[in-house]
Amino acid sequence: MRITTQMLAHSAAKSGIPFQQTTLLDILNKKSSFSGLLNGVNASADATAIAKKKNYSKLEDISGNLNGYASSLVATDKNSIYDRAKESGSTKDIVSSAKKMVESYNATLKQLRETGDTLNEFYRQQLKDIPAGDKEALKSIGITQAKDGSLSIDEKVLQSADADTLKKVLDGDTGLASKISFVSGRISQNAASNVVSTSSQYTSNGSSLLSALETSKYDFWG
Repeated sequence: MRITTQMLAHSAAKSGIPFQQTTLLDILNKKSSFSGLLNGVNASADATAIAKKKNYSKLEDISGNLNGYASSLVATDKNSIYDRAKESGSTKDIVSSAKKMVESYNATLKQLRETGDTLNEFYRQQLKDIPAGDKEALKSIGITQAKDGSLSIDEKVLQSADADTLKKVLDGDTGLASKISFVSGRISQNAASNVVSTSSQYTSNGSSLLSALETSKYDFWG
């Protein structure tokens, strides 16, 4: 005997079991819709993860450069950049490192703002506060700070400063370079951690979402 849709509906009504006229085409369409939804969600999450990872990767590189230039202006032994300047009678290397440090400082401030995040904003404010606390000393060697926190250099003033003056302002526990070196090191470490965690976090969230959607995919009664 041929079982018709009407017969199934009648039996379902008598038994109290809900009956839904779901055809194979309906199921395939539902699966297709599910796949489209999942692909859309994955694409959106993937784009966000890629953008975040790209920003943090860039921040890691820029702040790492800043840390390197700042560290080169911190005297750690007797053959420091300042000692060599005294021996040679030229501050050329100090001036070059100071210019690169300032350029990287400005680039790091900009990237911190573009990357976002509460901790990055905290680091950005820390960087801005470093030169703000010693403006007169920095001005004596040609370094000034704008309202937005960025630094600029008067090369003539910087080049005319002697090695002892440059060392006094840039080096030491309270010097500009040592403070920037410390903060930029933290920024670079945090950025590196976020580069690693971004992918794993996305994978975890994606897996949870996939599991939930996979479960709902087989619910043909609702």
